[in-house]
Amino acid sequence: MNATPAPGAPNVPMKTALLVEDEPSTLRFYTAGLKGLQEFRLLAAQNGLEALEVLQAEAVDVVVTDLNMPVLDGYGLIAILAERYPSLPIIVITSVAEPEQLNQVMELGVLRVIPKPPRLSMLMEAIRAAVAAPSPGMTRGLGLPSILQLLNWERRSATLTVRGAEGTGYLYVREGELIHAAVGKESGLLAAYRLLSWEGIQVEFVFKCKVRATIDLPLPEVLMNQALFRDEQALERDKRRTDMWHG
Repeated sequence: MNATPAPGAPNVPMKTALLVEDEPSTLRFYTAGLKGLQEFRLLAAQNGLEALEVLQAEAVDVVVTDLNMPVLDGYGLIAILAERYPSLPIIVITSVAEPEQLNQVMELGVLRVIPKPPRLSMLMEAIRAAVAAPSPGMTRGLGLPSILQLLNWERRSATLTVRGAEGTGYLYVREGELIHAAVGKESGLLAAYRLLSWEGIQVEFVFKCKVRATIDLPLPEVLMNQALFRDEQALERDKRRTDMWHG
């Protein structure tokens, strides 16, 4: 379900939209009707749990989700996204009309609620607007250790989305201390060390952190250990190159 850029379109990185809908016919309707989003790659999931699995494997720029779904419904999915990916824009498409339920999802940070059945032109406009909106914070060129040290000095809480050639990962800071990290299916300290070794990154951040702590080392110790981890990785790469040369 990958979108293809129009001929002559500018050579810009494609964005990715994740559509979460349990009705196969409705999902087909969305994916067929949204082909006009030629600058987007479209991914699909049939419930919240599948959506979380996609998010572990793919860098996603906007989520479009239904509310009433099996396994993990939209309410549960949105709550988890608000905790793990607070800078990720969320659009809800729903037939739910009760103000209390809609207020619940809006309080979790949903960008827009569109009634079912949606006008596809309105949905495309909402998806484009969601990714065009400026991130709460963004930095390029400043290394992750420096960013973490600044947060530590200011005792700030934040969730950092780290994008690089290797993919997308997340660092979670509470009151200046790194408490959790995730990249792909890795989490905790190993994920933190891996992310801290990335170069040429773009970092987006929001000043909130809601996840449970899995890292209890002081930040200076994490950074020192990461330097050792980086050296070990370099030695392993050198050894592999030597083995290949002599093999």
